[in-house]
Amino acid sequence: MNFRRWLIQLYPSPWREHYADEFEMLLEECLHSPLDVFDILLGALDAHLEIPYEMNWRLMNMMNKLRTSILIVFAAYIGFVIGGMSLYGLADDSPMADLMKTRTDIPLLTSWITIEAGAAIALLAVVMGGLPIAWIVIRRALTSSHQDLWLLLVPVFSFLALVLYAVFIVSIGLGRIQIPGVLPEVSHDNFPLGNRLVIGGHMLIFILGAIASTVAIWKVIMNTNIEENILSIPGRTKSTKIYEYAFALSVVTFLAMLLMLAATMAWGWFSYSAMPKVFFENWGLLLTNTTGSFAVIIVIMALSTAIAFLGVVRGYSAQKTA
Repeated sequence: MNFRRWLIQLYPSPWREHYADEFEMLLEECLHSPLDVFDILLGALDAHLEIPYEMNWRLMNMMNKLRTSILIVFAAYIGFVIGGMSLYGLADDSPMADLMKTRTDIPLLTSWITIEAGAAIALLAVVMGGLPIAWIVIRRALTSSHQDLWLLLVPVFSFLALVLYAVFIVSIGLGRIQIPGVLPEVSHDNFPLGNRLVIGGHMLIFILGAIASTVAIWKVIMNTNIEENILSIPGRTKSTKIYEYAFALSVVTFLAMLLMLAATMAWGWFSYSAMPKVFFENWGLLLTNTTGSFAVIIVIMALSTAIAFLGVVRGYSAQKTA
């Protein structure tokens, strides 16, 4: 069995009965790089879902690729948010925060404002692009799939866990909860291990909750087949190409992530130029080395942006082959 036939065997038998010959011809023309193989593997994942095989193959292929492309960008955005929150924690706890508040360094302040503007644009794009899909997913979960309904509650439970832990930290700060080795108030020169573990626990809950929520949303959307790009709203029905609409906004999300990555690197350079000593001290996350923490943040943001780029490229290739 040659490699192309092996790739075709990854698809379910009903799919192969309809499209195997046409797909093999397409592979002969388009299978040129590891990225193409990666795209085929994602397509096999799509095909194992409940899909109407009587649909035109090219239309079905475009819809499936757009769906996974949107989800890839969304997952990358969540990863970028983790890096962004880490950057905010680093900046807020370091002397750079006071420097920006005094507005004595305009490039530093401008780069930070650019990061905030990019964050607002990315969030708005994710919300606007996800609302039509979310409406269909929630409606179907309430009427047909209780399993999907439980998956939709994962982000809610994750957020509640984060809030409850924040209340726990505030209670420690107010002295209402006393834990040996944990101080109600800390400073840069007095930050016990117990306090670091408490703050680290909050960060861990945020990261695990973000990952669990992303996986749950991914699974729900992959289980939901939007056959006719029709968005029905009580009292009216509006015809909308939902996936194409969401993909266009996912491109906006990627561009905002790229802007924030560049602005973050600029912010780091201007911060170093203004206060080089700070980067050799321990102002990073949980009072780790500032340079090391900033480097980790840049890596997280860069990887997330690269993954989003792959999602965007895949979505554009889907539209070209439709």
